[in-house]
Amino acid sequence: MARKLPPLNSLRAFEAAARHLSFTRAADELFVTQAAISHQVKGLEDYLGHSLFKRLPRNLTLTNQGAALMPVLADAFDDMANAVISLKHEKTGSVLNVRLAPYFAAKWLSPRLEEFWRLYPKIDLRLFHSHKAVDFEREDIDLAITYGRGDWKGVQSTPIIKLNFFPVASPMWLANNGPLIKPEQLLDVTLLHDADPNAWNDWLRQVGVKGINNKRGTTIDDTNVLIQAAIDGQGVALGATPFVEDHLASGRLVAVFDQVLITDYVYYVVCPKNNLQRPDVKAFKEWLLAQV
Repeated sequence: MARKLPPLNSLRAFEAAARHLSFTRAADELFVTQAAISHQVKGLEDYLGHSLFKRLPRNLTLTNQGAALMPVLADAFDDMANAVISLKHEKTGSVLNVRLAPYFAAKWLSPRLEEFWRLYPKIDLRLFHSHKAVDFEREDIDLAITYGRGDWKGVQSTPIIKLNFFPVASPMWLANNGPLIKPEQLLDVTLLHDADPNAWNDWLRQVGVKGINNKRGTTIDDTNVLIQAAIDGQGVALGATPFVEDHLASGRLVAVFDQVLITDYVYYVVCPKNNLQRPDVKAFKEWLLAQV
């Protein structure tokens, strides 16, 4: 029996507008004009005999009918997209686009990737490095490894690594500037900061040190460069065990104090829930969790 459906373009326009609660953002996503989105949605409303949006002066909200229709269409479009991707991958193999922080990639992921390629030779990884959170709706990223509190909306986040921070410096620096016996001595040394301006402040507060300008020193937003600066004797940095343990073992760095800063920031595997229906995304996520 033939399915009685309104034009597909009107359904796509409504689903995008409902997801963004914006005709403008829906138009950007579908590469059409805002007027085209408005026209398609109005045509769908006429077809159904119901208003799907409450058009307020400064925002857009769904009516009860729109709220009921939106998740049904979202699931249907997700299913179609995943089916097309799966069929395409059966012939060409899978390409998985992953966004991750540079230091995590260099120190934790890279040494383990050979095993993944051995287990999944048909999955080609495309790794993109950035500290910024991913906008999965606008960027061609399938899965991300992101540092934060796991409170991102519209995605599924699973914790993989919790970081505990402590001050580290090179033996050369300590020979020239040390020894450091008490945290209060940091008043007179160069602190190396990463992109998080609060890390040193939190560590100093935890050990009860006051009167130190924790913003004084050098800020380096790439942790690879930050740790190398500490190795080169440029000052004292905060290191985390998974990322500096090889430097500690080799003697390139030394833990200056025993006190450890425990934070609620964690590395998470993050992706839209529907992406996990793809075998390649699911395989990579499960492999990551197995490594931990």
